Amino acid sequence: MKDLGELKYFLGMQVYRDREQRQIHIKQSGYVNSILEKFGLQECNPVSTPIVTGTRLKKSTAEDKILDDAKEYQSMVGSQMYAMLCTRPDLAFAIGQVSQFNNSPNETHLSVSKRILRYLKGTIDMGITFSGSKGLKLELYCDADWAEGEDRKSIGAYIATLAGGGVAWKAKKQATVAASSTEAEYMAMLEATKESIWIQRLLSELERTAINAKTIYDDSQGAIALAYNPEHHARTKHVDVRYHFVRDHVENERIKLEYCPTKEMVADALTKALPKGRHEELVKRMGLEVWEPDGIINPE
Repeated sequence: MKDLGELKYFLGMQVYRDREQRQIHIKQSGYVNSILEKFGLQECNPVSTPIVTGTRLKKSTAEDKILDDAKEYQSMVGSQMYAMLCTRPDLAFAIGQVSQFNNSPNETHLSVSKRILRYLKGTIDMGITFSGSKGLKLELYCDADWAEGEDRKSIGAYIATLAGGGVAWKAKKQATVAASSTEAEYMAMLEATKESIWIQRLLSELERTAINAKTIYDDSQGAIALAYNPEHHARTKHVDVRYHFVRDHVENERIKLEYCPTKEMVADALTKALPKGRHEELVKRMGLEVWEPDGIINPE
């Protein structure tokens, strides 16, 4: 074991510290450059959003132009996915869409995947900034887009920020079809609750307590009411028992649910394609910023 000095680079992530401003910034500009070069898109025209508003990808049919070799598509999606998992929660929805078609991708799927790379080209210096001045405050948002998929399954998502930057996020198609938007939101709460419990335990082991640690924000008053109401109404008795895990933790006061207006819902960016203005607003709320080479954060 040897001391290599202050952390600058780790698993493709560049780490910058500004001790005077009490900030840590992580980004993957070097990694993004490498995948742009790998797929021949170093000189591509950048775009402002990862996926066009209203895009609905579908399974390939006999009429579609199916790619002869799916390996390049799979490699492209996998390369983008690593960036999303490490430092780019803003890619979660788009990559969740293109990754569904790895077995039989067509030209449309490839075009959307290339657009994600063009978005990365335009935001190559963007990464997550954690600020000590904001304190150890946890904010966990969860959301769902009801019946979004071609098979009418909903997209559930959550994002947790700590010290102003994203620390955990997930966007995934739900396993079962929800009968209403309330149920879709309630099912999304399950994943957010499990993440909240995990973060609380981790901080406890580190002998730290985050401000607001138990709160989960959701924009569905119906789903919040369902979690707080122990009565087994006829309209909700078909909901799988495992989703009542949320209710159990609410009753034991391990978590608490608070209503968040849709306008303030940060996880909205992880459940659907948004127009440029809304996308940029929520990206900033995730703690994503541009870090210039001289260490100054670009306010744009």
